Amino acid sequence: MQKKILGIAGLAVLVLLQAAVAWNARLCWRASAVETDPEARIRLLDRAGAVYPWNPDVSVELGRVLFAGATDALGDPARRDALLDRAARSFLRALRLDPASAAAHFELAQTLLYQSYLGRPSPLAYFDEYKRAAELTGHNSRIRYDVGKVLLGRAEALTASEKDFVVEILHGALTGKGGERLPDLLETWNLAGRDYALIDRILPEDAAALRTYALFLGERALSLEARHTALARAEALDVATARTELDRGRRDAESFMTADSSERCRAALRALASVRFYQNLAGRELFDPKEYAAIRKAARRLLAQNRIEETRSLDDGDGTIAAYLDLEDDFTALGEFETFLKERGLLDEAGVDSPLKDLKTLVFRMTLDFKLNRYRDIARMGDIISSSSLVITPSGRPVYARILSLIGESDLKLDSVYEAEKYFRMALEARPDDLGILLGLERCYARLNDEAKAVEVRRAVDRLISPPDIDLSGRLAGKAEPFETALETTGGPRAFRLEFNQAAPGRAPLVGIFVDDRVVWEKNGDTGLAEFSATLEPGRVSLTVRPVGGTVRLKQLSVAGVGPR
Repeated sequence: MQKKILGIAGLAVLVLLQAAVAWNARLCWRASAVETDPEARIRLLDRAGAVYPWNPDVSVELGRVLFAGATDALGDPARRDALLDRAARSFLRALRLDPASAAAHFELAQTLLYQSYLGRPSPLAYFDEYKRAAELTGHNSRIRYDVGKVLLGRAEALTASEKDFVVEILHGALTGKGGERLPDLLETWNLAGRDYALIDRILPEDAAALRTYALFLGERALSLEARHTALARAEALDVATARTELDRGRRDAESFMTADSSERCRAALRALASVRFYQNLAGRELFDPKEYAAIRKAARRLLAQNRIEETRSLDDGDGTIAAYLDLEDDFTALGEFETFLKERGLLDEAGVDSPLKDLKTLVFRMTLDFKLNRYRDIARMGDIISSSSLVITPSGRPVYARILSLIGESDLKLDSVYEAEKYFRMALEARPDDLGILLGLERCYARLNDEAKAVEVRRAVDRLISPPDIDLSGRLAGKAEPFETALETTGGPRAFRLEFNQAAPGRAPLVGIFVDDRVVWEKNGDTGLAEFSATLEPGRVSLTVRPVGGTVRLKQLSVAGVGPR
């Protein structure tokens, strides 16, 4: 009978305990999700704690409500301090029930930090509580990131070892998928006094993160040195990415996976396209420009070879093959490329007797021969053309002019200057306004000491090239809409002078200037004048003015210096 009574009593206690737990959870839910009045929320949470005092979540939620009330009671110091003390006791109660609660450690640290702001004594050190909160959570947790962000805002007050802890937390939080957190974190860093050495340690070795940091610096006219260094580091990572993609592309090609190999090559070229050579402004060579050029040529070459493998032809509708030939200047690499073509029967002798039937294939072969120094073979093609009756359609004139120019250039290499003049003149008939052809003729007359004809050609050249002074008429250049223009030039070293002024009152924006997508000048735009130099290739070059975080009004561009003619 006694056992039966004890069993019934135990069951009753269990039922009451379950009811208490359920009622406790219900009251806590109402306080956090339904009730909005702070005083009513506190009453509900107090009742929940009285019904079942062993739920740490109730104590954490009560502490949060009390802390929020304290921050709203700044005008009433007595009430504020009482709420802060009670909030701290509530969080400590939660930790007695669950010492591994990261949320309770974090909220307690927030309360202790607030008390330190007010100069009030604290039962514990806020840093220790933040550290415990971070150590109890996963590397990608929000609490861990929030700990790092709060401590970064207090960086000036931290010891060296405490800063090391902040670096560990935030570096891990930003590595991988932390890009969306970085702008917010940089705002905190900026308000905390801008410790450049500290943020440099926090940032991951990620090109996108480094560019976000550089943009932040540029928009706020902060350290130009730090910006250039960050961009140089990002570009070094781009080169490393391109190298890796090229290696993978080569392996794919060896496994006859040409489509995958081509995509790897395009990825390598996209990575290299982001490189603007900011290391020249930073004064630090983080990658070898020769390696950059070698990777670029190798990726173009493999892309061209993959195209040829897939089509078994020299058809080059999108210019993939021509893009490689334009870049390549290594004799050995060109010889290997020629062997590759011959092995696939694309450079056999079948069409030698009638080479003019396909001018596109002919110009490809002649370009390859020219780069391989086969000038006599190209010059002999001039005899075939001279003795033939070709009808060139308007659409075929650029290709035909290119063929004639190659013959003229080859004759110059062979010191057959009069023959060179002849073919350049023929090319000029097909393309009267081609700067390259005119420059070829100018070299002919310089070799012949025919000053009268040289002057005539120079006049034609001067009509094509850009004037030394260009009135930009107040054109605007901004972050969203940079100013871009094309310059026709005879090549060689040039000294540039760009005059501009600020388009709107306020802080002068950072201004970057690029020639053929390479940075040549970047400074804060309060000078109103940019002076820089660049060595140009003959023909068309692009000049871009790209402000960061503002707008400038462009006045005049002047270009001085005479390159080789």
